[in-house]
Amino acid sequence: MQKVNDFDLKLLHLFITIVESGGFSAAQFKLNMHQSTISTRMNDLETRMGMTLCRRGRRGFQLTSDGQKVYQYSKELFQDITRFEYRLDGIRNVSHGHIYLALTDNLATNPQCKIQKAIRYFCKNYPKVTIDTDIRDSYQIEMMLLEGKVELGVTSSETQKDGLSYTFLFNEKQCLYCSAEHPILTLSREVQIEDLLKYPIVERGLAHKITPLSEAKDLRHLANSTNMEATAHLILSGNFVGYLPDTMPIFGSSAVKWSKSTHLRSNTLRTSTWPL
Repeated sequence: MQKVNDFDLKLLHLFITIVESGGFSAAQFKLNMHQSTISTRMNDLETRMGMTLCRRGRRGFQLTSDGQKVYQYSKELFQDITRFEYRLDGIRNVSHGHIYLALTDNLATNPQCKIQKAIRYFCKNYPKVTIDTDIRDSYQIEMMLLEGKVELGVTSSETQKDGLSYTFLFNEKQCLYCSAEHPILTLSREVQIEDLLKYPIVERGLAHKITPLSEAKDLRHLANSTNMEATAHLILSGNFVGYLPDTMPIFGSSAVKWSKSTHLRSNTLRTSTWPL
């Protein structure tokens, strides 16, 4: 095998996720990848390693003897990287430097969110430290943290990943929405899940089956988006029903700036709360 590079580290992260998920099929939801893509990348890793790491077939997913050793060594490698980064942080002079902060979208209008105050406090105490911010999907943020590409991240993680330290900040409530012109609103009674069967649903993608409708049978999951504004566009088209935070500006007085009329209707059929 050649010297380990960033691509190898990404492949080893993928390998660890596959092992801890119990196979390719289960891992595709955590990795937000199709099984064929996962298989291709595992073949790349095995080629780089020059050995067979796992067997997949009728008997299911099984690690080879080499695969068990590589899995253990990979875990130790990432633990060592994390310890190295923590030790570096301990000797850095934080009066100068740079911080990269990654956030999920649509947090600024949540009244429980105190990120703005935290940034103001930090800038007051460390005025010479520069800050970059970026909006990413929760899974992307966690991967960027593990790969050392960002220092801090605010996510709505369904499961906590090894190698990361999590601190609860606040909750986000989301409700099921459709456009004001959506045909489901012609019903003269309270909407039931069965009523949604013939209408397309916006979901969060393979890695985020977390809404109350994610596992509902026979629903038409015809669109995916982890971005709340993109989800709002799909819902506003009048074709889709989906979940959005109840703190999005489009639901308040600023909705006039967007559309000059009230374009979204919420439904109490299903609400969900996510920790951040």
